[in-house]
Amino acid sequence: MNDKTFTTYEIARFCDVYPSSVIDWIRAGKLRAYATPGGHHRVTREDLLSFLKQFRIPLPPELRAGPKRVLIVDDEEEVARLIERAFARHAGRFRAESCGNGVEALIRIGQAPPDLVILDIVLPGMDGFEVCRILKSKPETRGVKIVAITGKRLSVTEKKLESHGIDAFIRKPLDLARLVAKAAELLGVESAVKGKD
Repeated sequence: MNDKTFTTYEIARFCDVYPSSVIDWIRAGKLRAYATPGGHHRVTREDLLSFLKQFRIPLPPELRAGPKRVLIVDDEEEVARLIERAFARHAGRFRAESCGNGVEALIRIGQAPPDLVILDIVLPGMDGFEVCRILKSKPETRGVKIVAITGKRLSVTEKKLESHGIDAFIRKPLDLARLVAKAAELLGVESAVKGKD
C-alpha cells in the first residue's frame, strides 16, 4: 500500500483546502509531485507524509499506519460486544472499542479521533444525528467515517441519512460480516471477510 499515490483532490480533502491550493503548493515546490502523461499531478504517500509533517497538518485517518481504529457507540451492551468480537477476528486490520452514549463518544473522539464510528442512531440523551452533526462540523473529525445502525423505524430516508454525513447505513439485526466488510471498504482496508460472522 506504500506505493499509493494521491490526487490533488484527495490531498485537498485531507488538508481541508481547495484543489487549487494544492496545485499552488506543488508549483511553489512545497509539495513534491510528478505529472502523469495526461498532465495530472500525483503525489506519493512518502512525499505527502513528509509535507504534512513539515507543515504540522494533522495526519488524516486514511494515512495512519497499523490497524484502523473503530469506535462502536451503542447503548445495548450485548450488541456492542458482538460488534467488537466481529472486528476482533480481524485484529491485524482493526482495533475496536465501545461506549454507550453520544456524550462519551464525543469525549473519546475529541481525545483521539478513530478512523470509523459505528453509531446507533437511537441513543439516550444525545442521538446519533446530533453526534454526526458535531463530528462533521469540526475540521479535525470531519474525515471520520460513520456507519449508522438502528433497529428502529426511522422517519428519514437513507438519502436523508447521507445529508447528515453518514457514509453507510445498516439495519439491525446486524449482518456482522457485512458490517466489517463495509468498514473495510470505507477505510480502504483489504478485506478477508467472507461469509457470515
